[in-house]
Amino acid sequence: MTASSSVHPYGPAIAVGAAGMVLACISGEVSGLLAAVTALYICRGESCGILSIATCGLAVGLFVLLPRIDIAPDIEIYLQSAAFLAAVIAVGLLIQDSRARDGIDRAGYETRIVESIPGLAWTCDAEGRLTDMNANARAYLDVLDIGGFRCRHAIHPDDLERTLVLWSRSLETGEELQVTHRARGPDGTYRWFRSVARPKRDLRGKIVRWYGTGIDIDDQKGAEESARATEANLRSILDNVPGMIATADSHGRLDYANKRDLDYFGVVMSDLAGHNFLDVIHPEEREATLTAWLRAVQTGEPTDFQHRFRRHDGTYRWFHSRVEPTVDQHGNVVRWYGLFTDIDDRKSAEDALRDSERQFRLLIDAIPALVWCATPDGEPSYLNKRMVDFTGMTLDSFEHSEGRSLGSLARQAIVHPDELAELERLWSHSVRTEAALGMRHRLRRVDGVYRWVDLRAEPLRNGDGVIVQWYGVCVDIEDETRMQDALRATQDRLSRASQAASLAELSASIAHEVNQPLAAVIANSHACQRWLSTEPPNLQRAQVTVERIIRDANGAAEVVSRVRALFKQTASTRLAVDLNEVISEVCKLITDHVTKKGVSIETDLEENLPLTLVDRVQIQQVLVNLTRNGIDAMESSVDYPKSLLIRSRRDGMNEVLVEIWDCGGGVEDVERIFEPFFTTKENGMGMGLAICRSIIEAHDGRLRATKNQPRGTTLTFTLPAYSRESQ
Repeated sequence: MTASSSVHPYGPAIAVGAAGMVLACISGEVSGLLAAVTALYICRGESCGILSIATCGLAVGLFVLLPRIDIAPDIEIYLQSAAFLAAVIAVGLLIQDSRARDGIDRAGYETRIVESIPGLAWTCDAEGRLTDMNANARAYLDVLDIGGFRCRHAIHPDDLERTLVLWSRSLETGEELQVTHRARGPDGTYRWFRSVARPKRDLRGKIVRWYGTGIDIDDQKGAEESARATEANLRSILDNVPGMIATADSHGRLDYANKRDLDYFGVVMSDLAGHNFLDVIHPEEREATLTAWLRAVQTGEPTDFQHRFRRHDGTYRWFHSRVEPTVDQHGNVVRWYGLFTDIDDRKSAEDALRDSERQFRLLIDAIPALVWCATPDGEPSYLNKRMVDFTGMTLDSFEHSEGRSLGSLARQAIVHPDELAELERLWSHSVRTEAALGMRHRLRRVDGVYRWVDLRAEPLRNGDGVIVQWYGVCVDIEDETRMQDALRATQDRLSRASQAASLAELSASIAHEVNQPLAAVIANSHACQRWLSTEPPNLQRAQVTVERIIRDANGAAEVVSRVRALFKQTASTRLAVDLNEVISEVCKLITDHVTKKGVSIETDLEENLPLTLVDRVQIQQVLVNLTRNGIDAMESSVDYPKSLLIRSRRDGMNEVLVEIWDCGGGVEDVERIFEPFFTTKENGMGMGLAICRSIIEAHDGRLRATKNQPRGTTLTFTLPAYSRESQ
């Protein structure tokens, strides 16, 4: 209590005690002395107690020694009543003082308890308002004035809302508060605390006060977080180990399985105790696996075995199971640890490898060749079945002798003597230089007959380039050799026949190509004769006709020369030529023929066409042939106009393209028409298009035909554009 509150009850007590004493003296009422005694008790231990005792002593002395004062009876009654009332008031003050002293003692006891609590201790009233806190709390929270402190200033923002909600619920329900949160210290750092608050109730059960504590659990929290992180890391390691892990007690009852194990079998950890692993083992391995497991449990020794586990979808996969125990200090098994590794893919690969090896061996034995292998130093190490059957010898057929290797003995026994020395030399050179070997020689068959074989040997190297094995194959070429001899004789005969055929083809080509200019010579000769037979003779027109005859005769000579050059594969004279000019010349050259056939010629020539490096006469010959073919194809056309289109354009960056498009009946086989002696004309020789293709291809070009829709044919050829680099 404060000083002001301690003075307050003593003044009334002294006044009431003195008044009671005076009234007792005057009225003779003894109860007045009770007020003085009561005042004396209330003021015990205080500085004013001496004065009270002296006053009461004086009053008692006066009451005893002084004679009684005569007072009227009616006044005496009032005085006696006043003395009794003073005594009653004094007793009331005594009771109040006693209660106050009890409250002070109890508050001091509670304060001492709160101060002695290890941690942050505090008290609140029934409404939750903070009333006190111990020194630890004041120091950690840096609180000087309890009245101005707010918990929201000390609790971490992330924990504040949750803490306030729980505190409000406790105030409403009267339930104990338990919450963990972070509180800020005087240095601004937050530490974890576990706060607990319980209510104090009066005799009627009403909450009168809350007592709370905050225990620092930051180190414990850190340890728990570290333990959880370690546990999570360990669990992650176990769950991500490339295998299934399970543990069992000393009797073999399962009590743990990692995630891979649970996922594979489709079970959860709670069902693990009732999971019988024998049910998921393939029936073919179940008995052997059970026997091995029981033996391990009885002997306490590690064991491993291979078997198939049934997956949750019913699929069986091969596993390698390794089970080992842990023992106590007395050697008793306390736990079993098992690692189950999926080897299904490896087992499938091994089976596939064995099948592949078997198939490879069958393949090696079945291929129509003699296969052998040799060590890096050239000694034979393997012979396939065909090699053994062909020679009648195996690797065990020869015994090592001093100065002679097994390979040398084998080669001496089966290689023809005429090729043995050369084979020995080449094989020694290959082994020494690590170079591949290739040679044809004769090999002795089991019946003693020598047959020609084509020998090939290649080394197999490792990653460092070192030879680890030689592989060799001998292919029987006896029949091929005989066929080649027969073929050479046939080729000699064919060469002579080909020369005769080429001569016939040359003759036919010359006849075909010379026919056109000779026909023009004959026609012009007849015209010249008519001009000279007139009266008077038309010498001017005859002169023009004679010039044409000379031109056509020279053209025939040029055609013969070019055809001969084409077939003799001799170089022709090539110049940079504008194809548009050649096309215009050809159109003028065949004007009479076009007019006679009733055909109209249209041209679509691209300007600034690149030059081409060609033999002008040969390309002119090609254009005449292609144009005449188009005109002849439209000769029988009645329902369609006889129109021929010649088009030139650039084709890409490096080629010039020319198209001759007609409206004839078209062709069915666009490739066969280029074969020699194939013709669709009644009187044709079938050489024109063949010669045209030969000329175009000799100029590094292409000639092709396409069928138009709905009718007609387009003959197209391309030639390389001229450039200084091509020249």
